[in-house]
This record gives sequence, structure tokens and C-alpha cells, in this order.
Amino acid sequence: MVFNSFGFLAFIIPVVLLYWIFFRKSSRLQNIMLLLSSIAFYIIGDWRFFVLLAISTLINFYLGISIHNQKNDKKKSLTLRLGVILNIGLLLYFKYFNFFITEFSELLNIAGLQSLDTLNIILPLGISFYTFQLLGYLIDVYNEEVEANHSLLEFSVFVLFFPKILSGPIERATNLLPQLQKVKEFKYEVFVDGLRQILWGLFAKVVIAENCAALVDSVYVDYESQPGSTLLIGAFFYAIQLYADFSGYSNMAIGVAKLFGIHLMRNFSTPFFSVNIADYWRGWHISLTTWMMDYVFTPLSFMLRKYGRQGLIISIVATFILVGFWHGANWTFVVYGLLHGLYFIPLVYSGKMNKSNDELNGLIPSAIGLIKMLGLFLLIVLTDIFFRAPDLSDAFKYFEILFSASLFKRPDIMIGSTTNFTLLFMSIYFAVEWIHKKKSHDFEISKAPLVVRWASYVTIFIAILVFGRSSETFIYFQF
Repeated sequence: MVFNSFGFLAFIIPVVLLYWIFFRKSSRLQNIMLLLSSIAFYIIGDWRFFVLLAISTLINFYLGISIHNQKNDKKKSLTLRLGVILNIGLLLYFKYFNFFITEFSELLNIAGLQSLDTLNIILPLGISFYTFQLLGYLIDVYNEEVEANHSLLEFSVFVLFFPKILSGPIERATNLLPQLQKVKEFKYEVFVDGLRQILWGLFAKVVIAENCAALVDSVYVDYESQPGSTLLIGAFFYAIQLYADFSGYSNMAIGVAKLFGIHLMRNFSTPFFSVNIADYWRGWHISLTTWMMDYVFTPLSFMLRKYGRQGLIISIVATFILVGFWHGANWTFVVYGLLHGLYFIPLVYSGKMNKSNDELNGLIPSAIGLIKMLGLFLLIVLTDIFFRAPDLSDAFKYFEILFSASLFKRPDIMIGSTTNFTLLFMSIYFAVEWIHKKKSHDFEISKAPLVVRWASYVTIFIAILVFGRSSETFIYFQF
């Protein structure tokens, strides 16, 4: 059940009404309503793996308590390791088992031995997201950054809360659990802001992402017979599609959570308005990036600190290889992560990795800032080819054609009214993002005059009705 469907509309309206009318008197009642609706939401999506999710939630709940209660440091460490092994083990089995079997079988074939058969394993909905959330919780309890939660009800809502269960954000216990421990009061401003964020996310998904997808699919389905100029256009539209699709989902998820008085962490912060790769990742998939920085990069860089810059580079590259591999069992994602890690090397040697910049702070960017931003965007567009390609062979073939003499030929692509309107709405979309790049989210117009707000709502709604395309999934559902 996707956010941009009438089915979800039929689901969310009664849930919100029941929540604020009959379940508002205590946090326990509110959590019961959130848990029941989250269970229903997940079962409607795919009932087959709800038992796995429930068992995983129960095990991690008691592991957190066990870690918290342990007085012996050795036993405490062993309990954490058990939790890490169980969670990572489940993720490896469901998401990566066939990948490793396939790669090992190829080695056996080279050696002249009989290959192994893969299994018919179905990927459970949201497993990459809730696994990392559970791992972060256990590590935080171990490091005494958060107390183990002793309410199975609260903990279950923390894991299953339906706006973020399928594709994040990957929430932290320090942010979400305290909100579940107190009564949520209805606040008109928060509720309206949630609706506003949902509308903006819906616009990004069905008007921007889906219209880009139609063009991208027409390029990728037969890319070998098209000139490099067409492939460059396809790569450009895919980068926009990927961003609008996932940031659109994140805005809708965060907006839906606000309808219940709950604030999820921001997951995107205008990443395309960045002048270096560090800035980009501070604004792209923030919940995953910060998770990797806190639980992978920081301990790894601490271990390798005696090697200076080389140790720092190894830590960054290793972290981003994992970022890539988190997305799926495919070498294309490994290369995607590797390249992003390598892009940090100039920043490390220049000492500018953690320095903020002011080239884009004003309403009009500086010439140098604009050049840096466009250069980085082109780099992202090209790197996303690995993200989109089904395998490395297709990715390299795509690059081979892209950088051939045909790059300078006239694009072999139809530019019609639909494409022109897509470009128009893309321009509006990024103009709004630019204006609100310092706000809490991209469509934060609560202080705009009433006529401006309602004109914006009506315009976006009409655009959704007239130019929106239906879709039954989001790109990040596959991860």
C-alpha cells in the first residue's frame, strides 16, 4: 500500500480520526492505536513476513534489556555481539545469500567443479531499514547513549511505526522513543505542516519522478541503439527521478508522522545544491549517512587513526562501499559506493572535508559556487548510471556509448509537450527548494501570505491531477 494510492487514503483517514478522537487521552492508548494500524499496514503490504518482523522486534527488545542489565563488561559485549550477529545474519540471508552463492558458483565453474543452486528467497519488506534501526538501538544501549526501553508496546511502535517501516527514515531511539513515552497533543500548525509536506512529496513522486521515469525507461530499454547524447539525457533524468522518488517518499512519510504529532528525522536536505561530495552526503539519505558515520566510520577511523590521512581515506572508502552494498546484492552498488568514497580523497588532502562553505548561501550563488555545484551534479549524474544499470557489463557499455563520438549527435529522443511540462515542473520544484534551502523542509511556507499559500496548494493539486502518473511502488522499496 503506497502513499500515493486511494487505498492509503482510505486507510489513513479513519486511523487519524480514531487516533485524535478516541485515543488521545494517554500515550498508552495512542501507542496501541499506532501499533494496531502499523501491523495492519505491514500485513496489507506483505503478510508473509510479519511473523519475522514480530520475532525480530521481540528478540531485540529483550536483548536491549539484557545489555542494559549486564554488570559484567565481557557478558555485556557478548550480548551486543549476539544481537549484531542475529540482525546482520537475517539481513545477509534474505538479501545477500543468493548473491554470495552465485559468485561462489562462478569460482567453482572456473575450477571445473559443479556449481551450487540458489534459493527462491523473497526479500521481506523494509528489512534493510528496520534491521539498521534495531542495530543502532542495541549499540546505543551498549554505549549508554540511551536507556533500554522496558515497554514492549513502546518498543514495538518504535520498530513498526508504519510511515517509516518500508523505506525509512532509519530512526534513532534518542529521537523517536521519547516521543512515544508521552502524550501527543493535537497541534494545528504541526498537522497542517504535515499535510503540506505530504502534498509536496506527492508532487515530487507522481509529477516529477514518474514523468522522468517514463523518459528514462524509454532510453534504458534500448540504450545500445541510441547515441551518447540520448544516454546523457537519460542519465540526467534518472538522477532527478531517483531524487524526486526517494525524497518524495521521505517527505510523505515525515508528513504522515506529523499527522500523529510525531516528528521523524529529516532524510533529504537539498543535496543537489552542494559544492563538494561531503556536502552532498550531508543532504542525501541523511538517516543512512549518519548511521554509517556513527556506527561504521567513527569506530573504523578511530582504529586507523595512527595511519593519518591514509587511515582516514581507508575508513571513508570502506564506509561508502558498505553504503553502496546496503542498497542491494549487486556489484553495481559496490562500485557506486566505491566511487563516492574515492571522491572524498581530494577533500581529505585539502583539509576541507568538514569545512562549511558560503558560496551558495545567498539568493544568487557566486560564479565559483555555481560552477562547483554544476560540476558536482554532473559527477552525480554519471555515477548514478551504476545505480540504475542491472549489472556492471551494462553500466560499462552505457559509458562506452555515452563517451563515444555519438555524444555530439542530435539526441534520438522525442521532446513533446509532456517532456516540456516535466522540465517546467522540475524548474519550479528546484526553485522552491532553493528558496527554502535553509528551512526545516522544502515546502515550509507557513509564514507566507494566505493567498500565496492557497495559490501554491491549488497549483500543485492541479498539477498532480493533470500531469501526475500513477505508480505502485517506490524505487527504494527494493532495498
